Amino acid sequence: MKIFLHDYPGHAFPVHLSRALAQAGHEVVHAYAAVLESPRGGLERRPTDPEGLTILPIITGATMNKYAMVRRVIEEREYGMKLAKAIAEAKPDLFVTCTTPNDVLDMLRTKLPKDLRIIWWLQDIYSVGIRSVLSRKLPVIGALAGAVYRFKEKRFAGRADHIVSITPDFVPFLKSLGVPMEKISVIENWAPADEITPLPRENAWKEEQGLSGKRIVLYSGTLGLKHNPALLLHTAAHYQEQQRDEVMVVVTTQGLGAEFLIREAKERSIHNLKILPWQPYERLPEVLSSADILTAIIEPDAGLFSVPSKILSCLCAGRPLVASIPADNLAARTIAKAKSGFVVEPGDESGFISRIDQLLDSPELAEELGRNGRAYASEAFDISPIAGRFLALA
Repeated sequence: MKIFLHDYPGHAFPVHLSRALAQAGHEVVHAYAAVLESPRGGLERRPTDPEGLTILPIITGATMNKYAMVRRVIEEREYGMKLAKAIAEAKPDLFVTCTTPNDVLDMLRTKLPKDLRIIWWLQDIYSVGIRSVLSRKLPVIGALAGAVYRFKEKRFAGRADHIVSITPDFVPFLKSLGVPMEKISVIENWAPADEITPLPRENAWKEEQGLSGKRIVLYSGTLGLKHNPALLLHTAAHYQEQQRDEVMVVVTTQGLGAEFLIREAKERSIHNLKILPWQPYERLPEVLSSADILTAIIEPDAGLFSVPSKILSCLCAGRPLVASIPADNLAARTIAKAKSGFVVEPGDESGFISRIDQLLDSPELAEELGRNGRAYASEAFDISPIAGRFLALA
């Protein structure tokens, strides 16, 4: 079978799936948006990759600035046109699209061959996210934009032959779009446990960053409008006020969250907060392993439309987690199931810092939670049965 798998941001687990499908003997084209600023997975071809795998960057002249709303619509529709052309040229038997903006989906809906089988791999509910973000300042415009993008989701749901939801929490939304249950499967996300493995805390990456000997509280990944970067700022300030110079809060990210933290740390003279850009995927095991504690953040309303999959990489690294996530979000339930850390409700800043304190002061507990997370990842993230579940939908 020839499969065209598209993952707009270029994350680690979709290309992990593409590699597994190619290893199983299928011809796979894995495409992603080349100019988008996002944490990347293993998108460089490897000597061990099968001949049947092609990694295809979709290159446009766009900037893909997600905060320039009008320009973003135009650029995403242009991207959708170019992606549709690449799919048509590849002539696949199956098209799988993942983490794809609604305006891209809208172009694919009209431009792809009518007989091409499509699986929509639903990672986020964009219409709910757009309505939530815009309504904070412009309630009427937010409601209108949410309705427009919901209509686009409804149209693409009608065109897709099957929909894979990453959480059962999205199923009621899909049913509200008129999608029948027999057209929906739930396959939870994973992280490449064979690529992200625990390493010593004192490693080459940590030394290169001048962090040797420090106790690291780490946040790694996207930090944008659906997050609360001030929580990390206040955590760093707490340890500075406590004169615990051995504790560093390290954040690897880019975009608005990074800009906010750099500006505020300078204005408030917070010295134990280190901001770094996204790190190369091949260094990720070192980055995560350098930490004593890993963190994740999501805002309360973001729990309605998003699942922070970065926690899955944290589980692979074998480090304990402290997460500010709504308790009913799948990510929070996964942490509880894996017995890998603590979850506090968004807005509970003192609770977040208290749990970090607890783990810093209880290294045996931190080690136990980290081992639990790694054991869970080793069992739950086996790519062979996951790939089999996708193939069963082809």
